[in-house]
Amino acid sequence: MAWIEIGIASVLIVFAGVVRGYSGFGFAVIAALCLNFVFTPIESIVIAITLDLLSSVCLLRGVHTEIDKPLVKRLIVGMLIATPFSLFVVSWISSEALKMLIAGLSMAAGGLIMLDLRLRWLDKRYSLAVGAFSGFGMTAGSAGGPPLILYLLNLTMSSKELRATAIVFFMVSALTSLVGLTAIGAVNRYLMLVGLTLLPFALVGNLLGQKMHQWLPELSPRFTTAPILMGLALVTFLL
Repeated sequence: MAWIEIGIASVLIVFAGVVRGYSGFGFAVIAALCLNFVFTPIESIVIAITLDLLSSVCLLRGVHTEIDKPLVKRLIVGMLIATPFSLFVVSWISSEALKMLIAGLSMAAGGLIMLDLRLRWLDKRYSLAVGAFSGFGMTAGSAGGPPLILYLLNLTMSSKELRATAIVFFMVSALTSLVGLTAIGAVNRYLMLVGLTLLPFALVGNLLGQKMHQWLPELSPRFTTAPILMGLALVTFLL
């Protein structure tokens, strides 16, 4: 294990954790974008999804009483339909093209959050399509979070239901992505070891972000997560 790379990655992962701890989402895609500066794109995706899955386990407590079960089932079905297509994409395109895909998904997600769209017609009938879109983004670029969050914000549901539904969907989506990535040979012992090594830094960043959320004025994702996503994507495009 290259400890210089791990040292740089640990700082980047703390940053991604802080963003998620403050805003509640965006860890996987920001982690993948940051890790692109240290690892290959496919390695970055595997590490980011692994960290997202492991660091979310502690969030499961109590969600079974708050989750919208019919909705999350439809979202998961859509995700399962889309995952094989995203696996084909990441196994077929070049490393440079995959990096551009991650950046493109991140730029689009940041732009949609910045627009703060309120689409009243976007109801639960579209859950299969949203699950598919989010699932594709998760496997192809660790960018499944923003599309789902934007969709859930347009539904009539409590914040507790939204949070619980998102937590369960993201965990199932991350686990499915890892199984699929393992099947195409993208996951290995080294990347799992890197993920476990970086996990404490993700948890520390998450805790710092939660503290910042308590201490600082609450800002909209339009002014926090969105500019970070778009800025990192822009840097990726330029480098």
